Amino acid sequence: MPTKRKPAKRKKAPKRKPATSQLDQLRKKIKGLRTQLEREMKARKIEARVKSEAQKARAQLASQIAALRDQGRRLASDLKSALGDASKRDTARKQALDKIEQLRAEYTKRAAEMRAELSRATSELGRKSEELRKLAGEAAQRAVGIIRSQESPAAPPSSPRATSELHPESLAPGSSRGEPDEEQ
Repeated sequence: MPTKRKPAKRKKAPKRKPATSQLDQLRKKIKGLRTQLEREMKARKIEARVKSEAQKARAQLASQIAALRDQGRRLASDLKSALGDASKRDTARKQALDKIEQLRAEYTKRAAEMRAELSRATSELGRKSEELRKLAGEAAQRAVGIIRSQESPAAPPSSPRATSELHPESLAPGSSRGEPDEEQ
């Protein structure tokens, strides 16, 4: 069986004077206050460091914001001028398209007028050519008549070639002899 142990005797602390116990309490309190003060000092140093870093960051951020603001203003003015240029170009393009359309209409009108004029001139030229051909034929017949009247009626022509030269059929439009100029 297990044996029972006897409880250990406690030594009683010698009685101290109340001043020493008060002094020990004050020392503990001072030690606690000192550690608390050190903690507060560390916290204040950290706060001061964080505060100075925050101020530096704020100043840097403010300068970046100012730079971005200036850049934004420049970009806005560039965009505004680009939009103005684009609207000017668009207006100029529309004006050019209108002018092209106007010139096309004028070209179509003039081309039709010129075709009509050319057709009229061609028909006039054909009519005048026909008149000239008739006049040339009549002139050739008169010439033949005059030559025959000047020749003696008893004398035959000297050569068959001479009569063919004076014959009106030889003065056909395609022959090169005796054809009058078309400008007459």
